[in-house]
Amino acid sequence: MKVLAHQDFLEVRLASLIADYDRDTLSNLYQPMIGFEALSLYMTLWSEANNERVSPLCTHEQVFLRMRMPASAFVDARRYLEAAGLLKTFVSEGEDFKIYHYELYAPKSPSGFFDDTLLYGMLIRSIGESNASRLKKIYLLDAKQDYGTEITASFAEVFHPQYNDDAFVEAASEQQVVKGRNRGKIKGQFSYEEFFKELKEISQLKESTFRKEEMKEVERLATLNGINEKDAANFVNQVYDLEKPKGQRIDFEKLTHLMELKENYRYRRRFKEVDNTPSLNSGNTDLAKKINLMETKSPKDYLTVLQNGTKPALADLNLINDLSKNYHLPNAVINAVIDYVLYKANNVLSRYYAEKVAASLVREDIRTALDAMNYLRKTDKKRKTKVNSKKYVIPIEETKPSTVSQKEETEENSQPELNWDEIMDALRGDDDNDGKA
Repeated sequence: MKVLAHQDFLEVRLASLIADYDRDTLSNLYQPMIGFEALSLYMTLWSEANNERVSPLCTHEQVFLRMRMPASAFVDARRYLEAAGLLKTFVSEGEDFKIYHYELYAPKSPSGFFDDTLLYGMLIRSIGESNASRLKKIYLLDAKQDYGTEITASFAEVFHPQYNDDAFVEAASEQQVVKGRNRGKIKGQFSYEEFFKELKEISQLKESTFRKEEMKEVERLATLNGINEKDAANFVNQVYDLEKPKGQRIDFEKLTHLMELKENYRYRRRFKEVDNTPSLNSGNTDLAKKINLMETKSPKDYLTVLQNGTKPALADLNLINDLSKNYHLPNAVINAVIDYVLYKANNVLSRYYAEKVAASLVREDIRTALDAMNYLRKTDKKRKTKVNSKKYVIPIEETKPSTVSQKEETEENSQPELNWDEIMDALRGDDDNDGKA
C-alpha cells in the first residue's frame, strides 16, 4: 500500500475535455454518491491542471493547506473519484520522493449516467428512489415538435467536397490522437483494451478486423456469463473465420455455446462464501448483500450463487441469454427477474413466467435491480388488493378461516410480498416510505 506523504509531489493531466456544464452533472448526479469532499477534490484538481501551465509541480501539502483537508481525508476522497471513473492515479518513485500522476476524466453525460446500472443504482441507494427520479426528470428530453418539412442544407450541398483532394487525403492519414470527451471506465466492466491485448498474444487479429456491433455482442455475452477478457479473446479466436465477409466472421452461436459451457472446477469454492463480494452499499444486512450480488455478478454467476455453487443447467443459461438478447435487459435487472421468478415459482426458473416478467419491465423502461424489485413489489400489492376486494361480496361466515391449512396457505401466499418489502426497506433504511429520503 502506498503511503501518501505531505512532501510527495503531484501533477494533474486532463485526460478529457471538461466543460462548464459538467459542473451541474457532477453536483447533481455524482455528489450524492461520492460526497462533497470528493467533489471538492475534483474541482481542485481541475483547477490545478490549469495552474501547472505556470508552475509545473506542487506538493500534496500545498493542496492540503488550500483545501484545509488532512491527508487521510484526501486519500478517501481520491478513492471515491477513482471508483466513480472520474480519476486514475499513478505513482513514480525517486530516491527520496514520489510523484503522483493524476488523470482527470469528464463525467458521463446524463443519459450515460442513467443508463449505467452501477451509477444510477448507487444514486437511488444514496438519496432514495423519489429524489433520484426527480433528478432524472431534470434531464428528460423535451417532446419532439412537428415543425413541418425539414429543409436543412447538407454538407455536400454547401461545401462541394472533392474527396480525392490532397487535404482530405492528409486528414484521413493523420494518426495523432486529439483530446476529446474521454471518460474513465469503472473497474469491473469489460475492457476492450485488455481484450485486444490478450487477442494479439494468441492471434494476428487486430481491432480493425472487428465491427462495432460485433464487439458490442462479444461484450454482452462476456458480461452476461461472467467471462473475463482473456477467456473471451480465446473463445473469439476459436470461432473467428477469416474466409467469411467482414462483419460475419464471428460465429456467435458457437461463441454463446462456449461461454455458457465454460468449465470451472472451482465453482463451489468460488461461490460458497458470498460475504467477500465487493459491496456497493453500506448496509450489512443479508438483503443489502443480495442487492450487491445483483449489481456486481453476471446472471450466470448470480444463478450459481443461488444454487449453492452448482453450475446452472443449459436450459437456464439459454433463458438468461434470451432475456439479454431479446429484451435488452441489463444484467442487474436479469438477476432481479431470476430472483423473483425462483421465489414466486418455488425455485423453478419458468421460461414463460420469466419472459412475462421481463416484458413488463421492458414496458416500464426499468434499468436497475432496485427499480425492478420496487416495480414487482408494487405489482404484487395491486394484484393482492384486487383479490382481497372480491372477498367483500362473499358472506362473512364463508371468509373466516376454518382450518389450519387455510391459515397456512394465506401465510404462504403473503410471504413473497413480505420478502420484497424487507428488501426495499433495508436498502432505503426506512419503514416503507416509497424511497423518500
